[in-house]
Amino acid sequence: MILSVMWWILCIPIVTIGAATTSLFYIMTRRVTDREGYLFKDFFKSFKNNFKQSTLVWLILILIGLVLYTNISNMAAIEISPMLKMFLYPFQLLFFVELILNALYIFVIIARFDMKMKETFKTAVYMVHRHLLTTIMLVVLLIGVLLVGEMYPLFYVIAPGTYAFVTSYLFIKIFKKYRPEIDEDQYAEADKLHEEKLRLARIEERRPVSSAAVEREKEPENADYVLPGQNEYYIPKREPDDDEPQKN
Repeated sequence: MILSVMWWILCIPIVTIGAATTSLFYIMTRRVTDREGYLFKDFFKSFKNNFKQSTLVWLILILIGLVLYTNISNMAAIEISPMLKMFLYPFQLLFFVELILNALYIFVIIARFDMKMKETFKTAVYMVHRHLLTTIMLVVLLIGVLLVGEMYPLFYVIAPGTYAFVTSYLFIKIFKKYRPEIDEDQYAEADKLHEEKLRLARIEERRPVSSAAVEREKEPENADYVLPGQNEYYIPKREPDDDEPQKN
């Protein structure tokens, strides 16, 4: 419920709907894989980090959607040949449906993958059609949420979080096909790397080495441990341990 309320509040400016949706799915897709983290901190960091791309994608989608909706709604009043109308109406209607289906995927992709704008759209289009059964389930769930909201208007308060939580199971199942390591405990792996560095440093202390070798092995303090294959935004900087050899 808290996430739903946060989503509604951040959607008030309208232009921020894309970034708010990205943040909502970032938190929910982590929760369904037992990577809860810090609710408010992670939500707003995701909002900040993805704001530019999510907002631009949202504006593109809403602009194209409004143009298509206006054209479809006023097709009968447009003075063009009947033959051209027969072609334009189904084409624009199909494009409009495709736009909605892509919108179901694209903000979740932004939340969990690090891609440029072009690749993000291409990935959304690919997943919509490659995982058609999941796409149908997403649409059915969305319609179900809207129908429940029509019968019980107060349900709309928690509807965003409810929909995001249920569909996150479907999204993670898909994402693991492409990134099997998604949401695995990369911090445990970082700890192993850090311990190995300490062990090697202690060994180096006990034997004389050339100054050139020391220079090659020297690393800056508080270095980030960035592990490949995972789009996590916040790998914390590690503070030096008490037993870590001090550098002169």
